[in-house]
Amino acid sequence: MNKAIRAGLSIGLAITTLGFITLAAQAAGTSNCQVIYGGGEVCDENIKYSIDKLVKNTSGTFVDNLNTNDSKYSASQNVEFKIIIQNTGNTRINSIKVEDTLPQYLEYVSGAGNYDANSRTLTFIVTNLDAGKKAEYTISTKVVENASLPQDKGTICVINNVKAIESRGNTAQDSSQVCIERVITKKPTPQVFEATPVKKIPETGPEMLPLLGLIPAGIAGFAMRRKFKLS
Repeated sequence: MNKAIRAGLSIGLAITTLGFITLAAQAAGTSNCQVIYGGGEVCDENIKYSIDKLVKNTSGTFVDNLNTNDSKYSASQNVEFKIIIQNTGNTRINSIKVEDTLPQYLEYVSGAGNYDANSRTLTFIVTNLDAGKKAEYTISTKVVENASLPQDKGTICVINNVKAIESRGNTAQDSSQVCIERVITKKPTPQVFEATPVKKIPETGPEMLPLLGLIPAGIAGFAMRRKFKLS
């Protein structure tokens, strides 16, 4: 094998490995140490944690994302999300503020903390999370009615974002996608029925006059017959 081929294989292997690492990193957001605004101090680098946002598919399993090829939700169906926060460091975390923002077309049903309908944000606090421990929270939402979904699209995919801020400045964030399928109501096809033929009534002409003349005679005969019976 020449050097060019070996070099190409090495580069391909490196790109593939990098791709796997990137996908693994997307599965859960890890905390980042940032400058605390106002104080000019750097947050505690010993504080480390991860936040993972999951969505339940229609089979009842929590996954990272639901794409267009996965199961889809319909109007008025309930959609559950799960947030998992894990202390990946060796120091207890006293407080983490979590802000979960719902996307359009999903309505809040229930969950921990307080929900602000104006900002569509659910906020809650995680306290005293020991090293290596996890905290899990479930959020229940509901898809809007079919009439409130875009009428020009059959499938709509939305992203639910979550952000965490530790009291000393460590932040982390993650997201989860869910796809909604709009129910298309078909208008009934009008049925066409064959015209019912109208029975033609014979016209009254000169040939009908003799028949009309028999009517008084028939009435007279009926009256005489009845008279004889009575007598």
